[in-house]
Amino acid sequence: MIEKFPINVKDSEIELLHNKIKLTRWPDEVNDSKWSHGTSLAFMQKVADYWVDNFDWRHHEKLLNDIGSYKFKTQSGIKLHFLHKPSTNPNAIPLMLTHGWPGSVQEFIKLIPILEKDNDIDFHIVCPSLVGFGFSDAAKEPGMSSEEIAKLQHELMLELGYTKYVVQGGDWGSTVSKWMAELFPESCMGIHLNLIIAWPPPDADPLEGLTANEIAGLKNHEKYQAIGSGYYAIQSTKPQTLGYGLNDSPIGLAAWIIEKFHAWTDDENDKLIIDLDEVLAIVSLYWFTESITSSARIYKANGGTGFSFNSIETPFAGAIFNNEIIKPPRAWAEKIYNIVQWNEFDGGHFAAIENPDVLAADIISFVKKLEL
Repeated sequence: MIEKFPINVKDSEIELLHNKIKLTRWPDEVNDSKWSHGTSLAFMQKVADYWVDNFDWRHHEKLLNDIGSYKFKTQSGIKLHFLHKPSTNPNAIPLMLTHGWPGSVQEFIKLIPILEKDNDIDFHIVCPSLVGFGFSDAAKEPGMSSEEIAKLQHELMLELGYTKYVVQGGDWGSTVSKWMAELFPESCMGIHLNLIIAWPPPDADPLEGLTANEIAGLKNHEKYQAIGSGYYAIQSTKPQTLGYGLNDSPIGLAAWIIEKFHAWTDDENDKLIIDLDEVLAIVSLYWFTESITSSARIYKANGGTGFSFNSIETPFAGAIFNNEIIKPPRAWAEKIYNIVQWNEFDGGHFAAIENPDVLAADIISFVKKLEL
């Protein structure tokens, strides 16, 4: 069953957020301009002032409602929240866009109208909130992995009447999309990812045949493992413990999320590449829905990468951004994917919000190659 779900956070909840921000007890700091110890204290104090005095949640709420906000009750009883922007062309291509952590469906707000503008191809666009994220229900039992989420999202597409579709994703959305292509090859016509997971072959020299640029790209993951994966260890082992602090302190929540928007785009500067207003809209969604704890549980449910390394025949496109946290060479990816498009671009992890024009053009290019 699908029903409209207009988003309308209570005024009292917005007031509570402002009061909680004003009551923040700030920590001391030992840090540098590159945030080597974590999110900058001075930056967060500016965020606090802006969040209370200038940020307008109602504006961002309207952006979501204007696209079309709905809920779908799956056979399991879990209700998925999703954005739906159908085309007026009944023969349009159904396209599912899946976000990751610490993102949300808000990542696609700028991407959707760009995809709609193409004159040669039309899309029915569906953007689900992952289980436990935003306005989607949280699972009541352990084990809601990317594989299980893929099954629910496929169920949603069938309920919408989309028996054939294309999937796109980044972060955890890439693992969910891969599972949809693997589990439902009769429905998934193409898979486009802006985060590609692939490991070196176990029985050969991993660097054999790689270009100098590809070898340099491997350092991204080395850096991530060395100085950026602490959150992963916590969320994949003790997400509940983390939740007590982040669910109660909006500044704690914002600092936890903002650090990722800094580190995974350009961590060489004492600022955010992505507009603060857009980032705070995502943080606010986690706050109002109290979903930070349930969203972190996907790490534990996945027990590692949440990824199947089984090869698939579904046509595949990879959009590789140079500041992405993992940049496997094409030769590794070819062991898993049926690659028909492989392009590299400037930018970071949050491609849909940071480089929507580039990502949209790459998606459109790929779908045209499918000759659907």
